[in-house]
Amino acid sequence: MRVILITPPNHSKKRIRRGFLPPLGIGYIAAVLLQSGHQAQIIDAQVLGYTVDEILHEVDAYKPDVLGISFLTPQEDSAYSLIRRLKNNFKDIPVIVGGAHPTCFPRETMEKCKEIDILVTGEGEYTILDIIACLEAKLAWPDVQGIYYRNESGEIIETPPNGRLVNLETLPFPARYLYPMDAYIPEPFENKKLPSTNIIASRGCAYAQCTFCYRSGILKREYRIQSVEKTLEEIKHLVNKFGIKELIFYDDDLGANKEWLIKLCNLLNQEKIALDWSFRARANNIDDKILKLAKEAGCVSVSFGFESGNQDLLDNIKKGVTLEQSRRAAALANGLGLEVIGTFMLGLPGETPQKAEETIKFAIELDCSYAAFIPTHPFRGTPLYEQCLREGKVVIPTYSKKMCQTRYIPSVTYVPVGYKGNEEVETMIRKAYRKFYLRPGFFLKHFKKIKKFEDVKRYWNGLRLLSGLS
Repeated sequence: MRVILITPPNHSKKRIRRGFLPPLGIGYIAAVLLQSGHQAQIIDAQVLGYTVDEILHEVDAYKPDVLGISFLTPQEDSAYSLIRRLKNNFKDIPVIVGGAHPTCFPRETMEKCKEIDILVTGEGEYTILDIIACLEAKLAWPDVQGIYYRNESGEIIETPPNGRLVNLETLPFPARYLYPMDAYIPEPFENKKLPSTNIIASRGCAYAQCTFCYRSGILKREYRIQSVEKTLEEIKHLVNKFGIKELIFYDDDLGANKEWLIKLCNLLNQEKIALDWSFRARANNIDDKILKLAKEAGCVSVSFGFESGNQDLLDNIKKGVTLEQSRRAAALANGLGLEVIGTFMLGLPGETPQKAEETIKFAIELDCSYAAFIPTHPFRGTPLYEQCLREGKVVIPTYSKKMCQTRYIPSVTYVPVGYKGNEEVETMIRKAYRKFYLRPGFFLKHFKKIKKFEDVKRYWNGLRLLSGLS
């Protein structure tokens, strides 16, 4: 069968976009389809800047047998609008949806968009094969586990959960050649070299207790990681096939399995692969041995979700990390010349403007190379959402395009009782960016790193993004 996999368009009119990397979820599904003898095409409408009409044109030209749409919560409105247009134009083609939002809110998604035929929950690589097998053999949907569908009377039916876990060792690499690889340009602070791309070696989270994360609730899955050998094979594939010069590990916490990370670093050194790379880690899972090995193997930066500079707020969201552990991790990375990327949440339950000031001071104290100050978004389905309903005001209970007005100052969707209103939270976020980036220490730190013209371009693009000029 012929299958088109689509990410919904966004609301920007820009044709060239920054900050996007390949959506690997549909890349894995495409790879499994191709491996099983089917045909597949990917339309990443976000990075291409496609309108709905342009997507319809592509679909019409490809003549698919199945339409697949994957989306996150902020893309909900856009996804429904696209699906309605697709179904209006291609009435006889089944529409299948999956991804984080449909998985977290399956029945609500089906109710909101009557044009959806089938919804897949959880890992969809092999469920899609079951669905296609049913379509080919004209079998009944109850035989497929882990889906929602509509019966002849339009009633939404849920099948038993799919207990199968995808075997990461036998899973083919994402079908990256179906992506517009040249169109992906990371944020200036995400990489130093082009072309660069992302990679995921694990699934789930080894910690999975943070109250703000889906992985502590609806999306909680057994943590597992593919072998170092397979990961190294994929890295070589990216270097040799696509000329990748920098790799961004998108795993929630690559430092969770220390033995795995140490082995990867040793093999990268042995193979002498000329590649810069970065990864994400929890501050309490990092030590000097791992960071030294990573630096020797080509690592250039480490991202930490520090979240807050107030220990009570950290404990309240069950982060499981102390301020001292964060200080130590940042100091170790900085001491080795690695860039420290810190993310912080402002407007947490229990926060006041005074406590927010503590977080800003903490980010500066940690001497982060870059910092992101993000308003707290209480996603439904997380423990944080229920807490926010009790301890503040949820401004936008259904998260739509209003949630992402700009990349660096998103709309505030939750106001703690310690703030007067959402305007005060927005003011604090802007203050955080000004205080962190518009200080002599930040400019001096980065001025010392400028060695070539590409560095100048990268910093200039970063300044343009932060100032909202692009």
